[in-house]
Amino acid sequence: MSFTVEQGRLLRDGQPFLAIGVNYHPSRAGCRLWIDWDPVALRRDFAGMAGAGLTTVRFFVFWRDFEPEPGRYREKALDRLREAVETAGQEGLSCVVSLLTIWMNGQLLDLPWRHGRDLWRDEEMLDRQEAFARAVATTLHGVAGLLAIDLGDEIGNVRTGPAPTREQVAAWQARLAGALRDERPGTLVVQANDASGVLGPAPFGPDNAGGLDLVAVHGFPTWAAGSIESTLSYKATSLAPFLVRYAAAYGVPIVDELGSYGVDEATAAAYLGAAAASALANGAAGIVPWCWQDIASRDEPYQDRPGEREVGLHRLDGSPKPAMTALRRVASAASGLVPGRARAPIALYVPERQRGSGASYLDSGPDTVATFYAYLLLKRAHLDFDVVAGDLSGYRMVVCPSVTRVIAADLDRLTRHVDDGGLLWYSLGDHLHGFPGADLAGVELVDYSLLPDGRTTLDWAGRQWPLEWPATARPVDVRATTARTVGRWADGSGAVFQNRDRVFFCAAPVERQLDRPGRLAAYPWEWWYRELAGLAGIVPDPDCVDPDVEIVPDRGAGRRAVLINHGAGAVRPDLRWGGEERPVPLEPKQWRIVTRGADGWS
Repeated sequence: MSFTVEQGRLLRDGQPFLAIGVNYHPSRAGCRLWIDWDPVALRRDFAGMAGAGLTTVRFFVFWRDFEPEPGRYREKALDRLREAVETAGQEGLSCVVSLLTIWMNGQLLDLPWRHGRDLWRDEEMLDRQEAFARAVATTLHGVAGLLAIDLGDEIGNVRTGPAPTREQVAAWQARLAGALRDERPGTLVVQANDASGVLGPAPFGPDNAGGLDLVAVHGFPTWAAGSIESTLSYKATSLAPFLVRYAAAYGVPIVDELGSYGVDEATAAAYLGAAAASALANGAAGIVPWCWQDIASRDEPYQDRPGEREVGLHRLDGSPKPAMTALRRVASAASGLVPGRARAPIALYVPERQRGSGASYLDSGPDTVATFYAYLLLKRAHLDFDVVAGDLSGYRMVVCPSVTRVIAADLDRLTRHVDDGGLLWYSLGDHLHGFPGADLAGVELVDYSLLPDGRTTLDWAGRQWPLEWPATARPVDVRATTARTVGRWADGSGAVFQNRDRVFFCAAPVERQLDRPGRLAAYPWEWWYRELAGLAGIVPDPDCVDPDVEIVPDRGAGRRAVLINHGAGAVRPDLRWGGEERPVPLEPKQWRIVTRGADGWS
């Protein structure tokens, strides 16, 4: 098997491929799989994965087990690694091998000789990482079934000092990826990161992955920034697909960890089914849930975190949990969940410095949470869109939500978009560094205030909207120059402005203020985006009245749509598509594929 990435798709032997699989520790050995070696258990488990319709397994190279002293490798461990990949391939599985595994289940399984030295600044540690990468790549030379090598699972947690800079991370990724490809030409390289790589300030993330072939994200709502109310909430099962869409702005996305903690089996199954189906429908090259089976081992790290032993898709006796049934259903329908490829009419724009950590008091922190809420509003309005981090040519509408920082390159793109006849929605997150300028907004800044009196209710188009100001946002007075006022605060001052007919500027962080438990669904906030899209001549088709139901249309032939009920209750919305309307019943977290033919759709 040969894996490549071409034109934004993952291919196996030249054909489109979806990596549908599981993360894996053997139940008995746990994280000691390379020491307590049991090839019979591996083959049994790999055969079970393949028999369940899965295509991929991801497992972990615990660095300390392979290099107990600097420069001295355990040849037996390297041989076992090769045997594991070969065995998986013989059972029809592709492998993602996580290379520099030190962080696992919230604990450091550290090298005895690292002594706290920095992985990104210490020259000896950099040399040792490169040498180890070369040793592993040489070991796996010629082995079929290797999908990709992950540089290190959530490795940003392995530090004792300041976080590395974005430049140091990019250089580290390029160096190790180059070493792997030198020794094993054609090797795909990925870097697995938790949600802080999108929603937080971590320098590891899709927007800093230029040297990688795949962009990995992890979808665990429990640890995500933003007010995700529960595992079965609308926002929870929307998280992984949002991470996929965000990552797709920078490369080919894969969700190589996905799951839920602290829930019963029914909740875990409902979450996994909806999140996995939606992630694939939104363009993921694969989904790899955590993990194959509950862990019997009580060795490190499980003595400190015993709850990590109980999140498998199978119980200790090998019987499948309901979540495994949900995964099998997704796997069996995976090809039908994949969307057709074409440009959407709307771009959700990501400014270049959105996630840049503050280098001084002048800089605000990252605010991708606002992008998450804009994503949710577009989904609730059933509007088709792309998340875009570059050129905006060809889009009819651009959404810039609660902007805290723009640079000249961002403003140039937005101005060209408007000059080309496109519609722009721009809401202000920070009046100092997020203001787009008077030419674009049609207003000028007057002053800020820390007192939101009179600015907590907004009147627009005959509707009143209650706003809650985030602690990081300051109400700001603006004065119209070339724009006309179309929305006002309760005190009569201007809040929403229309400039050059095609620019709508809001002087409040509308999307960011939604980050409160229950607030997203308390009012029909998605109405804003639907109204603006209508002005741009964009009408959703297919469509329905239930905002909790996600509709992902096929952009190819337009004959298929994926429906996911992200809500916690059963619904029966009337789906409108191509002039036809009929009810589509959906249980909580249920998904289905609707197809359209010459005689209508079903």
